[in-house]
Amino acid sequence: MKKSVKFITLILVSAVALLSSQCIGTDVTDTTISTGAGDIANPERGWYRSMETQDASFESLQAYRKGNVTLVAFETYLGAYLDRDLDSKKLTEIDQAFSFARRAGMSVIYRAAYDFDGKNKPDPTSISIVLKHISQLKPIFEKYEDILFNVQAGFLGPWGEWHHSRYGDPVEPAIQIQVGNALLAAVPASVTVAVRRPEYVRNIAGKTPLGATMAFGTSALARMAFHNDALMSELTDMDTYIDPDYQPREKEFDWINNHTRWTPFVGETNKMSRYNDAENAIPFLDLMNAHSLNIEYHPDVLNKWKKARYQNMSAYDYIGMMLGYRFELREAEFSKEVETGGIMDLNIKIMNSGFGHLLREKNFELVLKLDNEIIRAKIDEDARFWDKNKLVSRSYKFQIPSDIPEGEWIAYLGLSSTYETLANNPLYSVRFINENIWDAKLGLNRIGVIRIIEGDDENYEPDFIQVSP
Repeated sequence: MKKSVKFITLILVSAVALLSSQCIGTDVTDTTISTGAGDIANPERGWYRSMETQDASFESLQAYRKGNVTLVAFETYLGAYLDRDLDSKKLTEIDQAFSFARRAGMSVIYRAAYDFDGKNKPDPTSISIVLKHISQLKPIFEKYEDILFNVQAGFLGPWGEWHHSRYGDPVEPAIQIQVGNALLAAVPASVTVAVRRPEYVRNIAGKTPLGATMAFGTSALARMAFHNDALMSELTDMDTYIDPDYQPREKEFDWINNHTRWTPFVGETNKMSRYNDAENAIPFLDLMNAHSLNIEYHPDVLNKWKKARYQNMSAYDYIGMMLGYRFELREAEFSKEVETGGIMDLNIKIMNSGFGHLLREKNFELVLKLDNEIIRAKIDEDARFWDKNKLVSRSYKFQIPSDIPEGEWIAYLGLSSTYETLANNPLYSVRFINENIWDAKLGLNRIGVIRIIEGDDENYEPDFIQVSP
């Protein structure tokens, strides 16, 4: 015996006051959709903060997390190691910083370099030293794969940005390939390696456009990303878009828009310009599929955004709200009452309205809870393929176990880390933007209540599983 219950989000003309209603029998609860900025601290998206690994502490990272920042950009200064291997002191420093980040619920963007002050040609005289340093970091990258979001290529040139280096200005293509391949070998296959210009991605991985069939795979093309630390500064963003094969720059933007659909785009502004005026910056960040920006730099640009207004809020708040993915549950219709051993139907509609996309694999689950008992059914769905601004509409069926207690079970949807170290950790679970459905202790999104009653089916069904798409 099955009846249905609906959770529906209604979109009003104002686009600011969004309503949702959950109907269970004759009970109706109205909630609103969050339109605030930074109030949803979802993993691997939003503003990031920078920190040198030598200065890392659990308390400072915990403070970042409590301030709704989930990404830290760790920088490791290697200027004392121009002619020698990294010693145990330096490796312990880096390992400890990652450990603090995991405890605090942060994900990590990582960069190592021999200079962070703008020194000309700061690199070791032998490229073999650079390659050895990269190989020495491999055990740390592997140990913290669960929280390692992105590794920026670093190492060469001031700030590790591959210009004004001993190996060229910019770094010559042969060295780009050598260092890029060394990083791809040292970094776990699930993690991307980002270089400073899109041209460098193509030098290392080739010019074939990245598409859905290759995305999130182990090829260099799928794993090479692009970051921009001169974002929206001038026409070429300080030579970021000067590849002669991708001119005019709109041709380069087309390539970037396609590539950053599948790889993270992280950026930093570095000076005031008309290109980062709010009315120009917001559509540009959307075009870049922007995932994360530096919350500290450039302060003049950030203050400009704080003073500018966009859709009834500050441009700064709007940008912070839209960075990365932003999932809204538009509808969840499911069986109101199911017998033990029976089938539960679930129909959902979800919209991603953010600048970017979910780019790290998550476990998508239907979860039922009665008092202290929790059962989970994994849903055969990869949310990384949910395109932004397109309604995702799905229908599923689930086998209800024969031996669970009768009662009013609370139903949830969850998107949680696939790593055992972070399993069901709310700090690494995805919150939908709907208000009043997030359970912060469980890291799950509440969609309603299902009544489980005694069944008369003689067939014993022990598992709570998805039985059809």
